[in-house]
Amino acid sequence: MPVTSAAAFECPTKPLEAADAARIKLLLPNGDAFADVSRLNAAVDDLKTEGVLSAILIDKLISAFCGEVATESCLSDAAKITAVMRFAGRVARTVYALQDADEIILDVAFPPSVVDALSERSKASGVSPDSWIRTAVDAALQ
Repeated sequence: MPVTSAAAFECPTKPLEAADAARIKLLLPNGDAFADVSRLNAAVDDLKTEGVLSAILIDKLISAFCGEVATESCLSDAAKITAVMRFAGRVARTVYALQDADEIILDVAFPPSVVDALSERSKASGVSPDSWIRTAVDAALQ
């Protein structure tokens, strides 16, 4: 999703506590480490074994990543916002995918014309686009 807002880039108003920032910095020392799937998975595992709840873990990792992105002077504010939004989606999927779960969330990109068609069909069926897609996939796999 492109960012069209003219808003200046700002990290959350409540920054990480020093202990949390130090712990995450130890696990993920720089921006490259945040992009490394195996290191991110290992960091999530480590933090979960310390008893950090999933939602709080996600918030902490996004805050830490935001701090890294804020220092990237080569990125525009819009690019920084986009990077944080993408990381937020990725880290949420990572945290919840590493749980024992009955379902896994897939992130699939569609061209705008397909999204328009999905929206029309789901509306005609009286369900959300997500529910319509789930029903279509279930039917295709039967």
